Amino acid sequence: MDILRKTWLLWAAFGSIVGGFLFLSAGRLSAGPLLLVLGYCILLPFFLWRSFRKSVGE
Repeated sequence: MDILRKTWLLWAAFGSIVGGFLFLSAGRLSAGPLLLVLGYCILLPFFLWRSFRKSVGE
Protein backbone atom coordinates (compact mmCIF):
# COMPACT_ATOMS: atom_id res chain seq x y z
CA MET A 1 0.00 0.00 0.00
CA ASP A 2 2.93 2.34 0.60
CA ILE A 3 3.97 2.14 -3.07
CA LEU A 4 0.51 3.32 -4.17
CA ARG A 5 0.67 6.28 -1.80
CA LYS A 6 4.04 7.33 -3.23
CA THR A 7 3.11 6.96 -6.89
CA TRP A 8 -0.47 8.23 -7.11
CA LEU A 9 0.67 11.31 -9.06
CA LEU A 10 2.45 9.10 -11.57
CA TRP A 11 -0.68 7.00 -12.10
CA ALA A 12 -2.80 10.14 -12.42
CA ALA A 13 -0.37 11.46 -15.06
CA PHE A 14 -0.48 8.20 -17.02
CA GLY A 15 -4.27 8.12 -16.77
CA SER A 16 -4.48 11.68 -18.03
CA ILE A 17 -2.15 10.92 -20.93
CA VAL A 18 -4.05 7.79 -21.95
CA GLY A 19 -7.34 9.62 -21.59
CA GLY A 20 -6.03 12.44 -23.76
CA PHE A 21 -5.05 10.05 -26.53
CA LEU A 22 -8.41 8.29 -26.29
CA PHE A 23 -10.27 11.59 -26.53
CA LEU A 24 -8.16 12.61 -29.51
CA SER A 25 -8.86 9.34 -31.28
CA ALA A 26 -12.59 9.87 -30.69
CA GLY A 27 -12.39 13.32 -32.27
CA ARG A 28 -12.79 15.39 -29.10
CA LEU A 29 -10.36 18.15 -29.99
CA SER A 30 -10.97 20.26 -26.90
CA ALA A 31 -10.64 17.73 -24.06
CA GLY A 32 -7.87 15.60 -25.57
CA PRO A 33 -5.12 18.22 -25.72
CA LEU A 34 -6.07 19.55 -22.30
CA LEU A 35 -5.64 16.11 -20.76
CA LEU A 36 -2.31 15.63 -22.55
CA VAL A 37 -1.02 18.98 -21.28
CA LEU A 38 -2.23 18.13 -17.78
CA GLY A 39 -0.42 14.79 -17.84
CA TYR A 40 2.82 15.78 -19.58
CA CYS A 41 3.33 19.34 -18.36
CA ILE A 42 1.80 19.41 -14.89
CA LEU A 43 1.36 16.02 -13.22
CA LEU A 44 4.47 14.22 -14.49
CA PRO A 45 6.94 17.04 -13.68
CA PHE A 46 5.27 17.55 -10.29
CA PHE A 47 5.70 13.82 -9.52
CA LEU A 48 9.36 13.98 -10.53
CA TRP A 49 9.94 17.11 -8.46
CA ARG A 50 8.30 15.55 -5.39
CA SER A 51 10.22 12.30 -5.69
CA PHE A 52 13.54 14.10 -6.16
CA ARG A 53 12.84 16.49 -3.28
CA LYS A 54 12.02 13.63 -0.92
CA SER A 55 15.06 11.56 -1.91
CA VAL A 56 17.45 14.46 -1.21
CA GLY A 57 15.93 15.22 2.18
CA GLU A 58 16.08 11.65 3.49
